[in-house]
Parts: sequence; structure tokens; C-alpha cells
Amino acid sequence: MYVFKLLAISYFFIKYSLKMDFLQKMSIPRHSTEHFILGSYVHLLSQLVQKWNINPNDIFLNTNIDLDRLNELNYKVNISDFKTVIRNCITLTQEPGLGFYAAKELKISSHGLLGLTAVISNDVKDALETINKFVKIQCTFINLDLYVEKDLSYYEITYEDGTLDWNNPLDVAAYEFCFGFFLVGFVSLARIFFPSFKPIINLECECPQYFTHFHDLLSSTFEKINYNQKNTCLITSSHILNNPLIMADPLTSKKLQVICENELNKISKFQEIQFRVKNALYDDLNGLLNLEQVAKKLNLTKRTLQRMLKEKGYNFQKLYKEVREEKLVKFLKNQVLSREEIAKKLGYSNTSTFNRARKKIE
Repeated sequence: MYVFKLLAISYFFIKYSLKMDFLQKMSIPRHSTEHFILGSYVHLLSQLVQKWNINPNDIFLNTNIDLDRLNELNYKVNISDFKTVIRNCITLTQEPGLGFYAAKELKISSHGLLGLTAVISNDVKDALETINKFVKIQCTFINLDLYVEKDLSYYEITYEDGTLDWNNPLDVAAYEFCFGFFLVGFVSLARIFFPSFKPIINLECECPQYFTHFHDLLSSTFEKINYNQKNTCLITSSHILNNPLIMADPLTSKKLQVICENELNKISKFQEIQFRVKNALYDDLNGLLNLEQVAKKLNLTKRTLQRMLKEKGYNFQKLYKEVREEKLVKFLKNQVLSREEIAKKLGYSNTSTFNRARKKIE
């Protein structure tokens, strides 16, 4: 039964991807200075809230969301509208813990193409790395990173600059909602395959008072919750990473990853140039790329790329240093590559330069 469903969904996604290029482009928000999230999550939330007998027009008040297109597979909602919908829904239902209710509605299919691609990966590690690589298809304002220290694996979630203001109560409420919706939902979906999965979680917020009403859910979902932490992070045994997935289909997974790559490339064309450069700067095979290589990757001349960056108040060297520092932090945490390999991949000219950079962040 699982195989039949998997083949049917795979066929649908492949056919959809081939025939809906124009619609996909049109569904990407044109105000590229804003990040966006897949509309299917907003659609799921609106369907849930309507169970409170709430008028859909009230849910989307003060947004530019096209209700007629919200259930389209690739429709995107910008981050401002997403936060407004969360605020509206919590206000209308008078339920600050709405994210926990939404988590119960999440299914693998709720995550669209990426959900399917991940679930047919070889093992847990492959699935998480696939999600990390293509998460921007679903949501452009978060970054995911998996690293291992001794016997523990850390799955870290960070946010793009300017997308989360801890002094803004609306942003804090959105963060709390997303914790309930996506992370509790993530653990619930993971338990379909691994029933005993029960991670520790670090949260950046203080413990909200209303969490006490969901004590049973939280205590059964997480081994421990740590508040006021530097980053949001799921922590569990590293041994789970090698567990095979029962729906593994390497051949179909590779095909779907090609489609994901195409989707990612389409999305990047609508981003501000500084984000496109940062996304293009690192290559898994060759490490950090130089100006000429990045320009070629973006189908631009060196001069055009430099001009576009200057118009936005950026320069290539600044972005290069930012990406190199981000990757250095990641590689040192991961402990997979030797220091010599890290230095080579990140373009450090000699050992002393690399050591100085390393000491700054350790």
C-alpha cells in the first residue's frame, strides 16, 4: 500500500513539475526583499481555524494573500503576511497554543515535494541533509544545520537576519506558534518511523505561561525543554542517523532531488542579489568559490555582479567572509573533516591564518 501511494505521488510531482513552470514562477512573491513560506502551511492553518466557525475573510484580514490560489501546491506567502495570519488566528480563536493544534494536522504530504523527497531517502541522515539542502523551497527565512558531537546529534534552526525581532511581541508569538506547529509536528511525523523518538529541545524564548496547559503533550514529545538558549535546536542520540527509512527509494529520491534543485534555482532568481551570492558562494565539491566562479554560476559577468552588489550596498569580499565564517563554525561543530581539509575548502592560504580564524570563534 505504501509503495502504491509513493509511486502515485511521485508520478504526480514529476508531471506537475514538468507542466507547471509558468504557474510556479507566478506564485513566487514579486517583492523579493521579503522572505516567504509555502502557502500550504497557511492553508492548513486556515482550515483548522475555520473549525472555530470563524469567517475566512477575518483570518486573512490586512494581508495580500490570494485566497483562490492558497491551496495551489507552489503558492508562496511572504513572511509579513504569514505573521499577520498567525496573529489573526490566535486573536480570533483566543488560543495562544494554536500551533500545537496545527501540529496534529501536519502530514508528510503537507511538506509537499520536499516532504516526499526526504521520506524516501536511504536513512535518517540522508533525509535530514536533503531537507537542509532544499528547505528554501518551503521557507526562505530559516537555515537548518545538522552536526554531531560525540554520541549526540544536533539539528539546529537559525533565522535570517531581520526576520525575528525579540522585542516585538508579534514576532515572539510567531516563534512560539512555529515551535508548536513545525517542531512538535516534526517529532510526531518522525514517530511514524521511529516510535521511541523523544529528543531534547533548546528554545530561544522564555517559557510561555500557556505552555502549562500543554504539559502532557510537551512532556510526551520531548525528553527535556531548555529555554532562553542561543539557538533553537533538537538534540538526540547520533545513532538514529544511521537508521534506514522503511520507504527508502534511492532511484526516485535522486529524480526528485533534481526537481528540488530546479525549484531552488527558480526561487533564487527572485531573491535580492546578496542572498543569491551567499547561496552560490559555497560548493560541496570545490569549497568556497571566487568572484568569477560565482558570477558564472549566476549567469552574470563579473562587472555586472559587482555593480549589482554595489547598488545594494554590498561587496563580494564582505559576503565571502560572512559565508566562510558560517561554514567554519559548521565544520568545526561537525568534526567530520580534518582541520587541513576545512582550511582547504574555505580558502585559507596557510595554517596560521586558519588557526587565527578558528580561535576567534572557539
